Amino acid sequence: MVGFDSGRPSWSVGPDMEIGQLRAFVAVAEEGHVGRAATRLHLTPSPVSRSIRALEHELGVELFARGHHSLELTEAGRAALPPIEAALRSLEEARFAARQAAGQLPPLRLGSTHFAPPHIVDRVAATLTSFLTGAPGQTPTPGSDVPDGARSGLAELVHSPSSELLATLALGELDLALVHLPVDDPSLAVLPLVTYRFRVAMRADDELATRTCLYLADLRDREILLTPTRLQPTAMRRLRDRLEQDGHAHVVTMREQDLLALANTIRRSRQLTLTGSANSGPAGRVFTDPAFALVPLAPGEIDFQLGLAWSRATASRDSRISAAVDHLRATIPPR
Repeated sequence: MVGFDSGRPSWSVGPDMEIGQLRAFVAVAEEGHVGRAATRLHLTPSPVSRSIRALEHELGVELFARGHHSLELTEAGRAALPPIEAALRSLEEARFAARQAAGQLPPLRLGSTHFAPPHIVDRVAATLTSFLTGAPGQTPTPGSDVPDGARSGLAELVHSPSSELLATLALGELDLALVHLPVDDPSLAVLPLVTYRFRVAMRADDELATRTCLYLADLRDREILLTPTRLQPTAMRRLRDRLEQDGHAHVVTMREQDLLALANTIRRSRQLTLTGSANSGPAGRVFTDPAFALVPLAPGEIDFQLGLAWSRATASRDSRISAAVDHLRATIPPR
C-alpha cells in the first residue's frame, strides 16, 4: 500500500503483501543480485524474482532498476526499505512475545561464517547448548542463569557469509552469530573470541615457499588475490586498505566466492592469496595439496578476529541471549 504525505511517499505493509515478498525484497536490496539473494534465502532465483515483481505490483512502483548483471534500488525502493525492515523486526517481536506468553520459547538461533575455524564453532555451539539446556556438570556463571522455563537449547546451526549473518541479526531473524570483526553496526554488540594469523598461500615451487614466515614487505612486487569484499565488507576493506597502505599496488578482488577457482588460479600462476591455516576452515583446507605451500605472516602484520555478535534489541527482550553471552565470556576467554 502506498500513501503520500507532503508530496513524499510513505509506506505501510498492505494486506496483500506476503512475508516472503518482504524478505525477498530486503535480501535483493542488500545483495544487489537475485541469484545471491536466492542462495541466502535457500531458494532458487525464480521464486525470488516472482516475489519482487508481486511486491512491485502491490506497491504500484518499481523498486529496482534492472542492470545487466545487478539490480539497484530506485528512489522508491530506497524509501521502502527502512519501513519494510522495521515490519520484519516487528513480526519477529510479535512471534517471540506470543511464544513467550504461551511458554513455548523456540531454541536460540546460532549462525556462523563458513570461514570460522571448525574447532571454535564446535566449542561455542557445545558450550551454549550445554548451558541453555542445563546439562549436568555445567556450573552456571554468577548472574547469568537461564530464566526458568527458558531452557530450550540451540536450533540447527546456520552457515552463511558474515555479511548475511549480520543482516539477519539486525532483522531479528537470528539470535547469535560467529562473524569476522570488526562490526560497524551500532545496533549489534560483539564479544571477541579469537585472533588468528594469516597464511600466504602459493605454489610449492615459489621462491617464498621455503621461508618460515613472511612480512608484508616481502610481497610488495607480487599480485595478491582476495575473496569478495561483500562476504564481510568492513573486515575485507580493512584488509585491502592495510595492503595498499603498505605499498601493495597489485591487489585483485575476485568477483565471486569460489575457493576451488581461487586454488586453481594460484596453482597456475605466481599470484598469492591470504588465508587461514589448514585447520581453520575451508579457505585453508583447499591448499593442503602438496602443490601448495602455506607460509605464516609474521605476528602483528595482519591479524583477523572472530567474535560472537548479537542484536542489542533482540537481547533486550530475550534474557537468554545475555545469559548465554555472559556464560561464554567466562568459559571461553578471548585468545
